[in-house]
Amino acid sequence: MYDYFVAAMKCLNCGTMSAADSSTNMQTHLRDDASGIELGIGFHFEPLEVREQDIMASSYITTGRVSVDGRTRLLEMWRCPACGHENWARVTITGTELTEIESVVLDRKALESAQFISDGCYLLASKLSGILAQDLMEGRVNPVQVLFERLA
Repeated sequence: MYDYFVAAMKCLNCGTMSAADSSTNMQTHLRDDASGIELGIGFHFEPLEVREQDIMASSYITTGRVSVDGRTRLLEMWRCPACGHENWARVTITGTELTEIESVVLDRKALESAQFISDGCYLLASKLSGILAQDLMEGRVNPVQVLFERLA
């Protein structure tokens, strides 16, 4: 099961502002007992749910970037409920508190600002590089490295 990160999100394709609800389908597996609830700004995770090894066990891939301010930043996919465009968000967790969810262009700068990226990056890395998604998913090629090489 999964939960949803929720915030009013502006689609970078059509400009529509979404409701702050699960209509963006921004799924996360961070909580151990995920049950489909909506996780908004101010939500507090259990301390064991936001440790590096637990984040990685929750379908996130490390970018190799270290946080310099104590905040953990995740890049997560979401879909515009109006036009269906796939967008990216930066989700910030400070300690155990969800402190920010913002729409971002997934570029090199956004990737460098985050410690983790969702497993949705496999398909994007495959699309940008022509490498089979299976090779990326099975670890034969590092999808984060592909993104660093291909994103402007």
